[in-house]
Amino acid sequence: MTEVSTDPTERVAPRQFHEADGVGDWRVLGEGACAYFRTGSFAAGARFVQAIGELAGLDDHHPDVDVRQAGVPSV
Repeated sequence: MTEVSTDPTERVAPRQFHEADGVGDWRVLGEGACAYFRTGSFAAGARFVQAIGELAGLDDHHPDVDVRQAGVPSV
């Protein structure tokens, strides 16, 4: 697998992104990556978003997330 830079200002080619570890659920659309995580319920989706918010390293990058009835889209 390819290592991708963690510098949020550095552009990464879609092919390089898809060859990286840990991005199996993610797709490159337009200018960035996005994913849809099926959670099965609104309550489970809310807990999932809370867990995202508690991840280390998000101080400089705040993902855009929405809570939907059956899942959570994230950019």
